[in-house]
Formats: sequence, C-alpha cells, structure tokens
Amino acid sequence: MEKRTKIMKNIILQHWSGQLQSWAVKCKNSVEKYAEQSGADYEFLEDYPMGDFFKNKNTKPFLVVQKIHMISEKYDDYDNVLMLDMDMLATKHFDNIFDYEGIGRLHKKGMKAAHLSKNGRKWPKLYKQGFPMFFGNCVKFGRQDRIAMRKCLDRDILNKGMSDDGLPPNDEIIMHYLMHTAGILKDKKVLELPHDRFCDLPEEAHPKATFLHYCGSRKNQIR
Repeated sequence: MEKRTKIMKNIILQHWSGQLQSWAVKCKNSVEKYAEQSGADYEFLEDYPMGDFFKNKNTKPFLVVQKIHMISEKYDDYDNVLMLDMDMLATKHFDNIFDYEGIGRLHKKGMKAAHLSKNGRKWPKLYKQGFPMFFGNCVKFGRQDRIAMRKCLDRDILNKGMSDDGLPPNDEIIMHYLMHTAGILKDKKVLELPHDRFCDLPEEAHPKATFLHYCGSRKNQIR
C-alpha cells in the first residue's frame, strides 16, 4: 500500500435527501468524528446541490447524481475531496485514507462488458468498455482531476444519456464518462485504494477495516 507524506487540505462529503434514519445518523456521526481525526473538513450535502440537473427530480437516481457535486469549483481549495455514501460507517480502527493513493474500488465486472452492470445496461451512451469504473460508495479525487472532469461536464450530453426507461445516469457512470473524456487516468500508477480497509462490505473487509459499507439490508446490522 502506497502512502502519501505531504500535508494536504482535505474534505469529506456525504449527501442525503429527507429525514435521516437512525442508521444514517450513526454513520454520519462516525464519519464526522473520522474527519476530525484525519484533520479533514466535513460537509453534509442535502437535497439537490447540483441544482436542476435533470427534468425529473422525483427519481432516486437523480439523488445519486447529486454526488457529482464533489467536482464543484466550491472545493477547488482542497487537495482532495472524498465522497462517501451515507451507509459507510467509520470503525474504531483508524487509518487516514488521505495518506493513500487511489480513487476507490474498481467495478471490474462492470468494466468487462456493458451487460454485466446496471451502469452499462442502462446508460450505454456513456459507457466505455474496459475503461476504469469505480463503485460510488467511496471515491476520492485530487484537485486537478476534479477541475479536468468539471470541464467535461456537458449537461446536454448527460441528458441525452438518459436510459430508455427515463432514468438519469447515476454517479458511477457519470464519473466513468468524465474520467474517460478528461483523460485523467493516463499517468496514474495507482487507481485503487486499499479497498479491504476503506470500501468493502462487512463480510468482505479486513478485520481491522477503517470503513465498512453497509449497503442494502446490511443497514440492519448497524447498532
């Protein structure tokens, strides 16, 4: 695992719309505490920070799209922006994610062919077979990468990328498309974070993982 040594200015973001459920409150509190431990700022985004991005704002995927706000110029003073799902829980096993190179965990199955993931099946116009695609629960981008991606955020193209059944693209496929269009990965030697410690499900993670992803019914395990 490759660690950074330079002191940097970092921020952790989370997004939610509506009232927080008890499991989400516990996760949020744990991430806020983690941000303090790591010397990072923390911001909780609510509702629609991206604004009126798509016409249909009543679908769940539109809320997921809001995580793309992490590349906003608002955060250009930060060396790194980390976006975490609300069902990411920080454990007692602290390790500073900002000390490591890498963006997140690769969706290797989905990268192989369009039909192997929802991202490729639903939004084929934005899908680039074989090009890196990351799961959306834990993604970290540096300043220059965020700026480059933002320059490629063509809203007209993304609107045209709507699925056949009218769903707006989610954060994973938009990031995949923007990374490819901006060419930010060509000189990177390390793409993945140590995902067993920062990005994995409870049953897959390292025994001393720093973050655990309680997606789906696993949220019932959060006490």
